[in-house]
Amino acid sequence: MNNLYIRFGFALALITALACANPFAPPKAGPGSLAPILPQNCAECPDSVNAYNVLSNFRYAYENRDIDVYENCLDNNFVFIYTDQDRQGGIETVEIPRDGISGDIYRTRGLFEAFNEIRLDVWNLDRSDPDTIIGPDQTVEIRESWQVVFYLSLRDSQGTYNYQQYEANGLAVFKIRQSPDGLWRIVVWEDHSFTD
Repeated sequence: MNNLYIRFGFALALITALACANPFAPPKAGPGSLAPILPQNCAECPDSVNAYNVLSNFRYAYENRDIDVYENCLDNNFVFIYTDQDRQGGIETVEIPRDGISGDIYRTRGLFEAFNEIRLDVWNLDRSDPDTIIGPDQTVEIRESWQVVFYLSLRDSQGTYNYQQYEANGLAVFKIRQSPDGLWRIVVWEDHSFTD
């Protein structure tokens, strides 16, 4: 008799679960699920393909304001480098780390929240010769080097932040390496853009 109750209970639970599920319904959208993301660890692909995929995912993350995909594009030792023309009355090279209150992910999260329309209308990629880095323990690391000509526009079209709009164009240099977990990620982003 107990076996009959168990079977009946299982059948009832299965029918209830199937009645609530719609196999034809589209998946719920959320971070990282708006579009297929290109693999960043294709073992049989050349390094250049993995690096290209990282940059494609990077662009996707910006245009879809997807902080999870963006974060996955950055190596743990990532650094963003730019030249500040007006810093303390002179020109200074500034390096922003990946994490922390002043880190790139924190700043990018704020950017994604402030602007509801982000476009990279121009995104021209040019691969340079890879860099070979020899570490202090004589380990050899290959870094893909890519130059990207871009045009970035940021708009607050909903008025949340007073309808702000910014544009930047220029050149960015990305250094991409295979991270310890096997995924290729950006380790250095040198920005050479001009803000309008």
